[in-house]
Amino acid sequence: MSAKPVHVAKPVAQSTWRAQQSAKPGVSRRSLLLLLILHVRAAASLAIGGALGRELAKARPVVVHVWDAKPAELQRYAIDDVSMACREAGATAVLVGPELVEAVAKEQELARGNFPGPLPVIADCALKDLVESPELCAGAAKLGASAIGIRYYEEEEWGDAGGLEEALKQAVAAAEASSLAAILLGEFGAAAGPEGVVGGSDLAARVGAGAALTRGGEEGGAPALGCWDGSEEGLQRLREAGIGGVVVKNACRGDLGRGAHLKSPSPAATLVTKLVKAALSKGSKKIWAGAGGTGLASDGGGPQLAAGRY
Repeated sequence: MSAKPVHVAKPVAQSTWRAQQSAKPGVSRRSLLLLLILHVRAAASLAIGGALGRELAKARPVVVHVWDAKPAELQRYAIDDVSMACREAGATAVLVGPELVEAVAKEQELARGNFPGPLPVIADCALKDLVESPELCAGAAKLGASAIGIRYYEEEEWGDAGGLEEALKQAVAAAEASSLAAILLGEFGAAAGPEGVVGGSDLAARVGAGAALTRGGEEGGAPALGCWDGSEEGLQRLREAGIGGVVVKNACRGDLGRGAHLKSPSPAATLVTKLVKAALSKGSKKIWAGAGGTGLASDGGGPQLAAGRY
């Protein structure tokens, strides 16, 4: 009797999977790789965003606000210099406009696996824009942001008494839908009057935000941050008001690229380091004494005037 031929069956699961992949129209290895990269970036931003909330709850969180009058003209090395200075000086996060989110996020990502690690990048967005176009949050997340800084002004028209709070809830929900954290920046950059909102911490807690810019005297609620112009007197006022955390407003004095082509760290990066170290100090110390004085004349003139350019 002749032996019957032996047929070796192909692994069903493997052959079926390959057939399905080859049958999918428009799906290439390059597309799959791109999706994987986007997924990894989103996961990294989510992890950093979660860490942001824990860091903001500490005694002296420092958020560095970096703004430039002509962001499109900046060289990449100038941005990298300042971004690195924020991280190495001990800042908690970097707050930037939409034009700088991607560049700063990419530089921060280079520090992954090192100490200090990458800082969360907070995208500065107006509340009215977020309400009208909630997809801005998804765009910020794709650029590498870990959080949204929601800038709003009480003098704007918000309808009835609960209109502002409802708008903030919508903005925070849009941020969360894109796996982003959110902080409130009430009156940030206001043309007149102090920045921050009385009762901002309680408002942030009600709408689900992780922190709020306030004017002091807050009890309970989300972590409170004060807006600091870089002056010795301004820091002292915040400490006396019981505010430990700060947003260092316009830390580069509107000129992020100043001197970057001449030396590294650049003058802008050096200034950022000095301001962060001062904000982290336990006392109202003249951290930069002997390097331009507390008025920072050698680094852009009077801090109030320079910071107010934002």
